[in-house]
Amino acid sequence: MKKTLCMLIILFFVTMSTASAELFNDLDRAVTEYNAYYEELPGSIQIVLGNEKILAGILMDDGNELNVWLITKNGRVTEFEKVGDVRDYDPTVIIATDETTVRKLINTTDPLSVYEESRSNGTLIIDPVGIVNNAKFVVADLASRLFKSIGFI
Repeated sequence: MKKTLCMLIILFFVTMSTASAELFNDLDRAVTEYNAYYEELPGSIQIVLGNEKILAGILMDDGNELNVWLITKNGRVTEFEKVGDVRDYDPTVIIATDETTVRKLINTTDPLSVYEESRSNGTLIIDPVGIVNNAKFVVADLASRLFKSIGFI
């Protein structure tokens, strides 16, 4: 009985780390694809993502958290890594979301709609750090809404 219980606990922990490793690998592929096509993004999104240090916390379906660090330069992701201790980083943007939302964003053919829906329902929270970044995100959000309302997006 003790052996069975130990094996179940080990299996549980192995599958927990596998889920976050799998999502991280999926995100890594998505970052590579993003970098290949980032020039096709609307200008407002390119400006917002232009030169940022992003710390993203992703609540996994199994209750664990996956933290990732991204650095963008001129709209391209130049650094992408899994983070252990978030206190070691000084982000300009903090993102909070969950695994389901990330998988929807990765797998959709319409990421802008999934992004907007996730922002409006609270499953994707973007928190710019500092007054300048806050202003930049507010202006970009307003521009995006304006362009969408007149049919540009």
